Amino acid sequence: MRKRVKAGLIGCGAISPTHLRAFKENDVELVATCDIIEERAARRAEEYGDPNTRVIIDYHDLLAIDEIELVNVATPPALHASMSIDAMRAGKHVLCEKPCVTSVVEAEEVRRVASETGRLIAFLGSRLRYGMHEVAKRFIDDGDLGDIYRVNVKYYRRRGRPGIDILEGIHWFHDRSVAGAGVLMDMGVYFMDTVIWFTGAPPITAVSASEFRGFDHNLPPDIPFDVEEHANILARTDGDLTYTFDLAWISHHKPVQIVEVLGTKGGLVVQDGDPPLTFYCDKGGPWNWMNTTTDARPSGDGMVCVTRDFIKAMAGDDPGVGSTPLQALRITELSEMAILSGKMRREVAVDELRRY
Repeated sequence: MRKRVKAGLIGCGAISPTHLRAFKENDVELVATCDIIEERAARRAEEYGDPNTRVIIDYHDLLAIDEIELVNVATPPALHASMSIDAMRAGKHVLCEKPCVTSVVEAEEVRRVASETGRLIAFLGSRLRYGMHEVAKRFIDDGDLGDIYRVNVKYYRRRGRPGIDILEGIHWFHDRSVAGAGVLMDMGVYFMDTVIWFTGAPPITAVSASEFRGFDHNLPPDIPFDVEEHANILARTDGDLTYTFDLAWISHHKPVQIVEVLGTKGGLVVQDGDPPLTFYCDKGGPWNWMNTTTDARPSGDGMVCVTRDFIKAMAGDDPGVGSTPLQALRITELSEMAILSGKMRREVAVDELRRY
């Protein structure tokens, strides 16, 4: 019988109950909670229900606890890299919230430290891998799509800007210095992880992107709002494969979540709707086409499943947990090129990232 993993939680804000639920479902012993606001850390410790859970203000003190094996980083994005690196250097394995980091320089440093320390790190942008996308991946891995040449993502919210329309009062989401970007870093990274996972993390060579911000928000003038509400991205890889992303926090449009994967033998449409997955292919010739839905069942809640697979990886199993440091680098390259392209209003090549 596998022993209970002992963990610490850094960051006890709005997303932290989801992390704690995943810990509970995987029988993790919560050794300590940490937040700069002590009351929040105490509240999460109490909610977990273990009277022995320690409440800590300085995350360095949490990292100094020898019995902690796994650290969950659930802080705003600007802190992800430094806290994850500190945790790995302290001998801890790390599960970190999305986005992975906010720059390619940080992504490369995280990857280097993970290699040097031998610690595992995965980022929770991979939560979508466990829905119907998990079933879609089986079609892809079985070769049913042939050579994949295009993946399209469309994600629209009707009214869903964090800190304004939802999660009111949590304003770091729309402060670029903390969040890195808007809808691109908040929701786009989930889909970037998914399509990079689908297609084997090929090198991304160039990105052309546009962004828009212009809806009323009624925020006081002293609260920053300098991120995009809508982003459009075209990403080229080093082969024939291209990705497109159309992402909106707010729109005069019905809510949409759809991923389309196009290959030379077949195509897949995965959506938040009915049917959740459709496979298109030719049957015996180009005029004998067919499409089929599937009743295959995915494995369940993404956060719970990522945590489960990460614990297996800590024990020496290899369930393919992500986002891995390489996948995180690809996601960050794509994100940073998109941000730079939107700012400069032209296509940006990957080798330009280190010039600016």
